[in-house]
Amino acid sequence: MTEVVERPGAATRVSERVLRRVLAVNYLCCQFGKFSLMPVLAVMLARGGGGTSPVAGFGMFAFLLCIGLSSLPVSRWLPRLPYSVAMAAGMLCSGVGFGALAWATGPVPVLLALCLAGFGNSVHGVLVRVLVAESVTSEPARNTIYSVVQIATNVAAALGPFIAGVLYVSGDNRPLLAFIGIAYLAAAATLLVGLPAGLRPPSTIRRSGGARARIRALRDPECVGALTLTAAGAFAYGQFYSAFALYVALTIDSPLLRAVLLGGPPIAIAVFQSGVTVLANRRLRAGTAPITLLAFSVLAFGCGIVLLGAGLPLVLGAAAAMAVFALAEMLYTPMVSIAFNRLTNVSAITSSNLQGVSLTTGEALGSLFGGAVFLACHQHGRGDWYWLALGTVTIAGVCLHLARARTTTPSQPDEGQ
Repeated sequence: MTEVVERPGAATRVSERVLRRVLAVNYLCCQFGKFSLMPVLAVMLARGGGGTSPVAGFGMFAFLLCIGLSSLPVSRWLPRLPYSVAMAAGMLCSGVGFGALAWATGPVPVLLALCLAGFGNSVHGVLVRVLVAESVTSEPARNTIYSVVQIATNVAAALGPFIAGVLYVSGDNRPLLAFIGIAYLAAAATLLVGLPAGLRPPSTIRRSGGARARIRALRDPECVGALTLTAAGAFAYGQFYSAFALYVALTIDSPLLRAVLLGGPPIAIAVFQSGVTVLANRRLRAGTAPITLLAFSVLAFGCGIVLLGAGLPLVLGAAAAMAVFALAEMLYTPMVSIAFNRLTNVSAITSSNLQGVSLTTGEALGSLFGGAVFLACHQHGRGDWYWLALGTVTIAGVCLHLARARTTTPSQPDEGQ
């Protein structure tokens, strides 16, 4: 029987223990679907478009954009439904969208299928953050939940490419897409079974998720700080799968070593995330603000970038940067959600939407910048300058933020401690 907690004058909440268990299984299922597709999606789209790269590039861009932003137009209406129904519907949209790729033959049907899949992921992501914010008040407890989600995601990210390699053979995408559809169907089932059927967002946020609320939030310095640090961290993170991937491909001959460097972070996160979570929770309980820990994670991204341009031996520099990137991600991803959960001048759904906007914008621009500017620098023999310049700017920006933060009033202690 699902354990539920009642608060006087507030909406029914699911307990932390149940929420942790349900979201762990849910994310393991849906991320198995996503990360089994991502390694071969560009190839699949190119073949479907007759081998033309614009089809693949535009399809990937539209899909990633929809994952981050497509729930914005409907965010005002999402709280009208129970969490389990709305989130499961998002998973079903993604499953149907990915499944439709098996029959989509032209650019427009393919694009519509990808947008439907991205929309489902976007709705699910927004409501997960709202659910955690409304159900759990203690920031260390929120950190634990987000870390469990992070572990489940990276287990799927580590194993997904192997699933893609087994199921996507000779250009026939139907076995792989069938597996992905089943994975999303299982993800929807975990929500319908694991969450209370009557669990809804509180009525106070049902009319507070529009564009005006998001614009008003920009007047709050804490919100601006969270947006800026999140976008900066996402920009730096975007370098890993763009500039760093190109760097490894262009400078390291061994396929095995390239695979280790690019596949190492998901494995490292799955193994070491729990330890980082324990250390982060100690700092949260000691009164350190989540936005401060978020700043340190972005600082770590900057240090990892600098290592690539510091003149270290090629493999050593790449391995050290990969390790620092993984450590930064272990702290960054949970702290982003906790920092936005802490915002008190906006509703949970507005802060969740703002989080999605900053993450998507930062990562999209980072991937574009890393794929275009780094390649130009590398071709002119100035790849080291790219890493040093970008890393220095990132570190300097975070240090400036931390210096300014010292003059602000200390944050309130966490509830529930």
